[in-house]
Amino acid sequence: DYLVEYIRQCSDLVDERLKPIHFTQLRGQLQLQLQTAESKKINAQTLLLVENSHEDDFLLLNERYALSNNRIIEIDEVGAAFSRVPLFDTEIFPSELTKFLSLALSYLENVRINYEDFQFKEAESIVASPCLIFEKIDADDSLYIRVTQQLPQTDTNFLEEFELYRFADINELERIVYVRVIERQPLDVLIHNIEKLIEKHVPKEKGKRKSQGQYIIEDNLFVLPRHIAGSFIYQELPKLLETFQLFGAEKLKQYKITAHPPRLDISLNHGIDFLEGEASIYFGDEKLGLFEVIRQYRQQRYIQFSDGSHGLVNEAYIQKLERLFKKGKKDKAQLSFFDLPLVEELLENAMADANFKKSRAFFEGFNQLATQKPKIAKVNATLRPYQKYGVQWLEYLQSSKLNGCLADDMGLGKTLQTITLLSRFYPKQAKPTLVVMPKSLLFNWQKEVERFNPSLTTYTYYADTRDLDEACQKNLIFTTYALLRNDIEKFQQKDFFYVVLDESQNIKNLQSQASRAVVLLKAEHRLALSGTPIENNLSELYSLFRFLNPAMFGNVESFNHHYLTPIQKHNDPDVIQELRKKVYPFILRRLKKNVLSELPDKVEQSLYIEMSEEQRLFYEQRRRFYKENIERQIAEKGLEQSQFFIFQAFNELRQIASIPEAKADRPMESPKIETLVEQISDAAANGHKMLVFVNYLNALERIGEQLDAQGIDYVSMSGSTRDRQRLVERFQNDSNCKVFLMTLKTGGTGLNLTAADMVFIFDPWWNKAAENQAIDRTYRIGQSRKVMAYKMITQGTIEEKIVQLQEKKAELLNAIISSDAASLKSFSEADIAFMLG
Repeated sequence: DYLVEYIRQCSDLVDERLKPIHFTQLRGQLQLQLQTAESKKINAQTLLLVENSHEDDFLLLNERYALSNNRIIEIDEVGAAFSRVPLFDTEIFPSELTKFLSLALSYLENVRINYEDFQFKEAESIVASPCLIFEKIDADDSLYIRVTQQLPQTDTNFLEEFELYRFADINELERIVYVRVIERQPLDVLIHNIEKLIEKHVPKEKGKRKSQGQYIIEDNLFVLPRHIAGSFIYQELPKLLETFQLFGAEKLKQYKITAHPPRLDISLNHGIDFLEGEASIYFGDEKLGLFEVIRQYRQQRYIQFSDGSHGLVNEAYIQKLERLFKKGKKDKAQLSFFDLPLVEELLENAMADANFKKSRAFFEGFNQLATQKPKIAKVNATLRPYQKYGVQWLEYLQSSKLNGCLADDMGLGKTLQTITLLSRFYPKQAKPTLVVMPKSLLFNWQKEVERFNPSLTTYTYYADTRDLDEACQKNLIFTTYALLRNDIEKFQQKDFFYVVLDESQNIKNLQSQASRAVVLLKAEHRLALSGTPIENNLSELYSLFRFLNPAMFGNVESFNHHYLTPIQKHNDPDVIQELRKKVYPFILRRLKKNVLSELPDKVEQSLYIEMSEEQRLFYEQRRRFYKENIERQIAEKGLEQSQFFIFQAFNELRQIASIPEAKADRPMESPKIETLVEQISDAAANGHKMLVFVNYLNALERIGEQLDAQGIDYVSMSGSTRDRQRLVERFQNDSNCKVFLMTLKTGGTGLNLTAADMVFIFDPWWNKAAENQAIDRTYRIGQSRKVMAYKMITQGTIEEKIVQLQEKKAELLNAIISSDAASLKSFSEADIAFMLG
């Protein structure tokens, strides 16, 4: 730093082209951006973030200063390895990502790493695994063994080659990079332990072992003569396999260690929920029963062959066999229909054809959907291509008597696709369909059916007068998870055509009453709808498929043993990949970015929220009070003199509709805030950034409290906020910051917030032009995404009347871009009576 301080004192600083250089008060931060290219390789680039913009042409002068655009900028200290930063501007294969990130995390300090939608989280330390590497057998039959340590997904020499202290443990399923401190066992201790075992096999002379000159140790390398090596391998290796990883076993043929790759051989017949028959494993010409191989491996860590030789088997292979095959009667091997694609990978093509021809046709059928001309029921909407495919996919599962989850991103029309599917079967289908959802969606489903296919008959099973027998006379029955749980004894007596779970994450808790209730329902078909990436949450995944296809995973103990523990505890990439392949055919998930070309630039939608009973009574009490008093005031003073009281009335009713707790003299929760936070949680899980516009400071505070409780990162801006640019920069550039909360008046003008692709209008304003202006904060030049805008309206309140009046008096209201009070002047007595009616 002292050289930089000398330079700072210079009055005339120039670069090699004699252009002036100056110190600046601006601070910068280094970022490492990783992005997958079309070639499937990953491009890595170091960037300097200064004042909300990235600069890629910079030079690090030392660990605290960078030269960029003829400015010397102070940065967060990157550490002593600053000179190595340019080495991270490179292109890597996906298989090298673990090593690359581990190097970056170990050598670079205070450098923010951004990799697609992955989160980086500090996690518990990782202990490097001890390894034995059989390097070669020389001309004298001496065996060369190297002792080292290894981290997952890395080469055996990686830890020896680099001084690492942090490891990037990448979990593709959860989209998280766990940053773990590396713990190494002292290498000299490992070497000493191996040496003690070798000593046991050194021949004795005069009753004592004489190891001098019998074998060689050089650093971490042992050279063993044949007579010691053979005894060591047979007597010590099986035990060492419990704690050491083994590499190079194929070099041990001379020591009667067989390295034939195992080959699966099966002959199965179709059962009801599974295939059953004989299963064997071939090692070269040696044939053993599948369960015998598993038994021997679990007892002694190797397989004993008839000629006395031993076979070493990869533990991951044994674990895979245990996951796929269950022991039936008379030691028959049982295989789930859902595991067929996974078993095919272990079989030769001819054998797979012989066993799975019939079952394979189902899985191959998915590939043919895109080329088939869809026959889709008529609804009052023009389906986009991805929506047509979604309906085809649902119909294919239905015709195959299997069930799935439509997990499209928010705003892509899961409800429309479901209504289109059901429109194919009704009114001919006699059995009703039950649609279960959170309370906040009841009214929206009713509205969507009326909009897209009003010929479908519906019954909302919710009020105190609810009657399930009457409901079953309709095509569709709408109810909530809470009521299903409470009335499950009635529901489980009925036969349904479909049971549809909307927001199916509501059954993610396996022990919850809702999760237990849905599996008791009787239906020909089942469908789940979810906007969250369900495959990232293992417990939710199991609970969901217990409802959809119960035979897929068996009981929870089996699922935990074969999937949950290997993934969550050991982050086993093979098990993660296997689980993905298993559920892939039964989850259809399209993100907004996948179908951008099919979407309009802006998609606007209204979300209707029902008041709680307590809120409804409070609202009705205040509405009647104001209605009577306003009528009296207008009669006595006239409309002009009553403006302030009318403004006060409308203001209070609007707040009760959205945030009743702000006006009530007792604790009262806001269903609208609850719905908003649910929507935000789902959107944040899908990688979206959101703007939330509110009219009242109370709403700003309450929403912020709920986001804090959910652990969702946000920034908040009101009229009193000073450093607005800092908040804008954080929202635009910090991938962890998901939400920008602001009042409509402060955030509605003068800001470019193009990092967002979703907008929530928490409470409607009189002036629709002002709402549009707020939405356009995201829809500007520089916005490469399509924008989803949601207007939240509390049903049966002044908010519904505002929306109706917006449409009725659009031209008049749009001419008034000022205050609420000014808007009121355009209202007649009839308008005011309508608002309070």
